[in-house]
Amino acid sequence: MATYKEIHGVKVQSLDADPTAVEGDVWYNASTSLLKMYTYAAGTWASGGNLNTGRMVGSSAKNAPATASLVTGGETSAPTSVAVTETYDGSSWTEVGDLNIARSEMVGAGTATAALCISGYTVSGDAYKDEVESWNGTSWTEIADVNTARGEGAGCGTQTSAVFFSGQSPMKTNSEEWDGSSWAEGDDVNTARAYVGGCGVQTAALMFAGAPAPNSQLTESYNGTSWTEVGDLVADAYNTGDFGSETACVAAGGDPGKKVTVEEWNGTAWSEQNNISTGRNSMYASATGATAGYITGGQLPSAGMSAATEEWTSALASQTIAFD
Repeated sequence: MATYKEIHGVKVQSLDADPTAVEGDVWYNASTSLLKMYTYAAGTWASGGNLNTGRMVGSSAKNAPATASLVTGGETSAPTSVAVTETYDGSSWTEVGDLNIARSEMVGAGTATAALCISGYTVSGDAYKDEVESWNGTSWTEIADVNTARGEGAGCGTQTSAVFFSGQSPMKTNSEEWDGSSWAEGDDVNTARAYVGGCGVQTAALMFAGAPAPNSQLTESYNGTSWTEVGDLVADAYNTGDFGSETACVAAGGDPGKKVTVEEWNGTAWSEQNNISTGRNSMYASATGATAGYITGGQLPSAGMSAATEEWTSALASQTIAFD
């Protein structure tokens, strides 16, 4: 077995106190007789402010921070597609300008002041929509349509550079890229599916989970040109609440069974994390990374709609790794 020195070129330092460290640093604290590593602490969930309108399967400004985000549209218990938009300041939700087309199952991208709402489904018309709307911080404006209308896909990116992939009906492999003025067909995903999760930006995206089985653990990575299968989820999942980047992503709750379980992607593999407090599926979520994000809304096991928000925090800290 290779030694630490052979791998890193230096020995593990023996110190009298914990140093000012950067991620990945390892040292021995002689005063406490502990071997330590500076790495991310286990993430924790805490309650945030409730949505004004409990709902599911809408879109969020996927690349917005948890303290300044936006959700829009979705489906209420009736079921009814809604046009309601709300912004979050890290403690409370405020209703702002409605979508032009009430819908659900759509995909979001961007921030709280510059967002996209892409495609989706209208309950009243029983139809998939190819319309796209752009948010300027005050109101929504219809812009260029996608090439293939669908629902329950995923996407990520900014208002001027986004990617939209997978979805239904039927199950799609389509991937489309937005350049700020038009949509162009990109490289297809490897496995057709819907109810997927997605994180990242147009040139570095991640797609994971989905239905139907046996596709519920599959993960694919996008480099702006092509999709590549990477490490599977630990457990089957679809309809998750997800946020982060291609190399650091969180997938919370979802189906089957309106789960409470959470998994985190570190760029190579998925691992189980602390559970959310309330099992649900089809939530809204966003973050700029995997250290601070949120989920909100979603469908409860009772089939009612949740308005609850749960906030995720994971930070660098000095962690004891092992010593006898």
